[in-house]
Amino acid sequence: MAAFIDDLALEYFLVTMVSVLTLYTIAAVYIEYRKNGTKNLRAAMAPAGFPLLVLGTVILLIGLFQEFVWPLPASFNIYFGDPFLMLGMVTLVYAIAVLKDYKLQYPGIFALFIGLMAVTYGYFGYINNLPHANQALETFILYLGYGAFGILVYPVSLIYDILPSRTKSPFIANLILVIFFFLVLLAMVASTYGGLVAVGSHIASAP
Repeated sequence: MAAFIDDLALEYFLVTMVSVLTLYTIAAVYIEYRKNGTKNLRAAMAPAGFPLLVLGTVILLIGLFQEFVWPLPASFNIYFGDPFLMLGMVTLVYAIAVLKDYKLQYPGIFALFIGLMAVTYGYFGYINNLPHANQALETFILYLGYGAFGILVYPVSLIYDILPSRTKSPFIANLILVIFFFLVLLAMVASTYGGLVAVGSHIASAP
């Protein structure tokens, strides 16, 4: 195993940045909808493409490093590394879809799978007291939040694919988008908290 290199604080904040960008994009698309209806929603989403591309690339590189080098203690590399790598992949794919104006439902299916995977990893981490017994529940909640985030990306992607061909957003679509927005907001709060705790403890006592 390589020397112990702990990037968990950075990883928490990178995940938070994905959430922040997602929330900002949802807000921008909503403002566009209120001003001009459904016809230019994808154009309103386009400026998020490049920041997502940068975030996805950085996350993917760190995830690949964890997968091949295993810098963390034992199963921490699986528990944190696998979902983080997959997040980098789907963020990168989503960025390309936004920039190239491809259908979003295909990376959305990818996100759905990763969401289910996050819930699975979170559950097995919880019953095995990962990362530590006193942090197992809050980390499980974080994984549940981001798991639900990933799962809902698929119906949200379908909505954004379909809406430009409609004159008005139906009630069920609005409901899904509102639920998604607040779910991402809660997940962002959880990952921000995790990052603050990690950076505080790491600065006080570097691993």
